[in-house]
Amino acid sequence: MNVALVVAGSILVAAAAVHGAGGEAWVVSRLATSGLPGSRFGGPRFTKAMIRASWHIATIGFLAAGGALLVAGSVVHGDVARGIALAAACASTGFAAVVVGGAVAEGPRSFLRHPAPVLLTAAAVLAWAGVA
Repeated sequence: MNVALVVAGSILVAAAAVHGAGGEAWVVSRLATSGLPGSRFGGPRFTKAMIRASWHIATIGFLAAGGALLVAGSVVHGDVARGIALAAACASTGFAAVVVGGAVAEGPRSFLRHPAPVLLTAAAVLAWAGVA
């Protein structure tokens, strides 16, 4: 068993659960369509539907990468495990880069307001450690 990959995968699977359920309950469902702009694709209701879809696509990305890391770290071995882990480590790095970039743009206090920059960076570092 590759502990680094299993821990990284566990972080991402937990992130998927919190992001999906918590995000729907505390963020997406509370968006008032009256405050959202329309677009050439539709009105404010369509905008909210696209925000919901994008939100949950990110959730599925966390789940897929986390599941891949768990499988690579526990079930599959050899070159196949390494290939799966490399792909998932790349995805994890992308997740971390997006949220860390956003946090840097918002200022240092944003690192204290939301756990995503630290947790997703930890998952990426562990994933790469597990690949090495």
